[in-house]
Amino acid sequence: MNYFETVTQHFSKMNGLQGEGSDYPVMLCIYLGIFLFCFIANIFLYVSDYGNRVVWLVDQHKVIKSKFNYMAMLACTFTGVYLVGSFPSELQNTFGTWNADLFYTLGQTTIMLTAGIYSLASFKKRSSVVLNSLSIIVGLSTSIPMAATTILLPLNIESDIIRLSAIIATIVMFVLLAALSVKYDLLVKYSRINIYLFIITTIALFTTINTFSNEGLDTGKILPFQGMINREPWKELLTNPYWWYFEATVVSWAIFCGRFIAYCSNGYSIKEIIKYGTISLIVLTVIWHLVSASTGYTLSISRGWVIYALTALTMLAFAVTSLDSASKTLLNDITRISKIRNLKYQPSFFLKCIMCGIGIVNITILYTGTSRLFTILFCLIFVPFLAKAIIYCIKFAMGKVDFRKSGTITKEEYIEICGEEPDESDYRRII
Repeated sequence: MNYFETVTQHFSKMNGLQGEGSDYPVMLCIYLGIFLFCFIANIFLYVSDYGNRVVWLVDQHKVIKSKFNYMAMLACTFTGVYLVGSFPSELQNTFGTWNADLFYTLGQTTIMLTAGIYSLASFKKRSSVVLNSLSIIVGLSTSIPMAATTILLPLNIESDIIRLSAIIATIVMFVLLAALSVKYDLLVKYSRINIYLFIITTIALFTTINTFSNEGLDTGKILPFQGMINREPWKELLTNPYWWYFEATVVSWAIFCGRFIAYCSNGYSIKEIIKYGTISLIVLTVIWHLVSASTGYTLSISRGWVIYALTALTMLAFAVTSLDSASKTLLNDITRISKIRNLKYQPSFFLKCIMCGIGIVNITILYTGTSRLFTILFCLIFVPFLAKAIIYCIKFAMGKVDFRKSGTITKEEYIEICGEEPDESDYRRII
């Protein structure tokens, strides 16, 4: 067998996530290494006195004073559709929900928060704008098609024409709702609705628990983080290639999610961003995985149209917030560049172009299928950015950055600018 065939077979196995994680040592070290170092950087920031510095970008979003709304927005942005699309069969195939809970929480928040804090200082750089655009293309090429597939799969559509029509209708619905949210700045309300819908769906699923046969169910794999008391789940980090691949998908979203954190976190300290982002996603993930495992939840019509409609709407809502946050950062970039270069086009024109482009890309990917290998290899271009972000965050925690360019101010400076510390009472006046 010649060298070319060997390489081809290796990449073919990588695309199918075949074999063990250690069969792909380069990817394993890169993607799990990014997670580990971002986690360390987050710890540095949280324990540092400089973590008390407050985000303040004068040309960005208004201050969101409601902690619930802020946490809802972070949770919806971080998790996207992958949380709602995780099924008990996937969780049971791992050594408990420990690895799933670990990667769905810290595995996402640490990377995105690190990218976000670095974005506060770098979001106006040309290279950052380009990477943000590429991140949106790659990140949404996995999450949005997954949401549409999960919603449409239970319908068992066999006709190619009807299937294509259903795909187009679903993507158009995503795009229109996200476009309206971006245009009228509705993401705060959307995120709040997401959480309410999540709670309603959770309650509804528990009403169907008596329809689930627990034969063959490993009760040692139900409770959140239950598997961490054993050695096996730790070994699985090296033996199951899914986990470093999952981190590759997180890397693909990290740039634009980080930019969105920079956009919506005015008035919050670095420590608060880490705290609220991590806690909100842990709570959301733990509840959903517990519900999923205990009720045997899958998105299907077997439990009635009401349950299907609720779960499909939840998936739709999370997909819209993912698309909204991505589009918002891209629109901000294009609007800022158009002002600098005195272009005559209005932001609404750019918004329409962005949404049409994203819609066409996702319809194409959804109909033709997407390749894991594309995500794994393409995301390598984001690694240098994240390496710089990790180094920057550690330097930030040590006070060795130019804070005048960090997008942050001291708490005293914030009080001086705003006149007082943020509180809940004047939320309606600001948002």
